[in-house]
Parts: sequence; C-alpha cells; structure tokens
Amino acid sequence: MGVFSPLKNLFGQKEIERSSTTIKYEKRHSNSKQSSSSTAHPNTKITSPRTNVSNTSSSSKRKSDHSGYIFQYKHGRKYHTNAEVAYVLPHDDDETDRVHEQHWILSAALQCNYHAPVTEMLEKGIMVLDSGCGPATWTFEMGETYPRSKFHGIDASCVFPEDIKPANVEFVIGNIAKKIPYPDSSFDYIHQRLLFLGLTDSDWDSALKELYRVLKPGGYIDLVEPDFHALFLAGPCMFSLQNTLAEISKARSIPPAIAPELEDRLFKAGFKNIVVRKADIPLNHGGKIGELLWNDYRHAYMNLRGIMATSDPTFENLKAYEAHIHQCGEEAKQSKTCFRWYAVYAQKPLN
Repeated sequence: MGVFSPLKNLFGQKEIERSSTTIKYEKRHSNSKQSSSSTAHPNTKITSPRTNVSNTSSSSKRKSDHSGYIFQYKHGRKYHTNAEVAYVLPHDDDETDRVHEQHWILSAALQCNYHAPVTEMLEKGIMVLDSGCGPATWTFEMGETYPRSKFHGIDASCVFPEDIKPANVEFVIGNIAKKIPYPDSSFDYIHQRLLFLGLTDSDWDSALKELYRVLKPGGYIDLVEPDFHALFLAGPCMFSLQNTLAEISKARSIPPAIAPELEDRLFKAGFKNIVVRKADIPLNHGGKIGELLWNDYRHAYMNLRGIMATSDPTFENLKAYEAHIHQCGEEAKQSKTCFRWYAVYAQKPLN
C-alpha cells in the first residue's frame, strides 16, 4: 500500500497535461431522454486511503466464495485457482502495485473517477457497488471522497485489503458472472472498469444481467474499458504484441474488442439512456500522461509474459521479450501512437 503517497504527490503536480486527452461524445440509443451536453465530472482529488479507516476482522459478513483465498503459482507468479474465472493477470504484490498506479493514471487521463451524473447522489449518500474491484483503489478513494455513501467492492479473488479500510467500505468475494451476493435492487450506482481480460463472451452477458438485477430502478451503471484494437499509428512490434494477446484471448473465449461492444450489450441487457464517451490517450508521448500510460502498458505486458510465451516461444527469453517491448515504446514515441478508451454509462429503467 506504500504506492499511494508517492502517487498522490506525483499527480498533484501541475506538469500533468490534461489537455492531451480529448473526450468526445458519441451516439446513444434513440430511446435516450437525457441531453448529450453533460460534461465529465472533475472529481480527481487524490487522497491517501489510510485515513478515516476502521479496523475490522472481516470485510463483510456476507457469504463469500472461499476459492478467492486459494492461489497457485505459474511462470513464477501467483494466480487465482478458480476455473470459472477467465482473468489472466497475476494476483501478486507487483500486479497489485501496478493496478494501484493505473488508477491514478486513468483518473488524470480521463479527468474523472466516474462518468455517470451521480455527484449529487454520492454527496447525499447512496449505495455503490464496485464490480471487479481488484485491490480497491477506486473504492477507497471514492469512500473517502463521499463519506455519506456506502461502497461495496466485489472481486473473485481476495486482492483487496480486508482489515484496514474506510468505515463506509465493505468487500465480498464473488464471481460477478455467476451470482452477485446481494438482493435485487440493492445499489443506486455500479462502477466497473478494466475487465477486458477477465470475462469471456458469455460472462459479459451474464455479468450484465446480474448487475442489472442488483441495480435499483433509475440507478446508473458505469463501465470503462480500452479498445484493444484501436491503436492509432502503432508500429509493427506493437501490432505483433497486441495480436499475440488477442489470439490468446480468443482461445479463452475472451472478446478482444469488448469496448466498442459495450453500448449494444448494455442495450440488450435492458439498460436505457446509454451514453458513450471516447478518449484517445497518447502512449509514450505528449507529456506526463503519455509517459505514465506507457509505463503501465509496459508493466502490464511484463506481468503477462508467462502467458504470452505460451503463444509465442520467442517470448520465453526474458531479454528478447524486454527488447521487443522496448521497441514498442520507441515506435509509439516516434509515431505518436494513441490508445482509445471507452467510458459508457446507462440507467436501469424505472419500470
């Protein structure tokens, strides 16, 4: 958890160039009644998650899936053991630190922690679910920012801190694609981010069905994912890297381009008033944001090396793999490569 203070200081600096990211509004379904002129909320306050905490012996009294506490070691890294969970990244300290850092990077790059118009609701006090919360960086910051609201994080593995947390935050272990352990209409707002390597095609359908079930009528769902194939001006090394992971994803029935499908999937799940936002974020150029996003991109691929090597044997050699990724970074810097991100939010109908 020592990553929070340095990142707080880093993102407090004026050198972060928010102007390098442009958020564009896209189409919504014809049944939408909300004006498309709403803007992103500038709620990127960085605070340490160690303040305002309560010491508890258990994160939640709700029944949890005990497989979330069982791990296995492969490729020298720690992974979950649940055969029903498709997530391919490790569950060790290094990956946890990367995800913590990634939260701050995205908060700065997207200029907000959420996109749905729920600020006033959060200030007054609502029930919030962080779906696939991971190490709970978003959950912690939001819990401190909005003390009147109650935040529940759910993940298939216990990678979140159980004993030290804000008083208005709880966690539960569960597979969102199978059964979310809460009654119907429990939450006013649901946040989910970066599960593009964690859900199969059928998982997405069942997860959205479950999220729809636990969301209150009129409540909002908020999804953020990168477009795996929308790498603008990428060079051959980066395309090779992306295509290798895309083939691995397809072999595991994980849709490699889930981001542009979110609008249609939400519509089919029954959600209404769907709003799509796109942000093209520089990769290894354009200032501090581009530099930090590249560092996260590189770190993620280093943590994926074990699984990447199962598809491309040349990646078994660590130095060769590092050299390939380094060349990807140089290509991105020279070609001004950008990575497209989708933020999509919608409402559950009142009836």
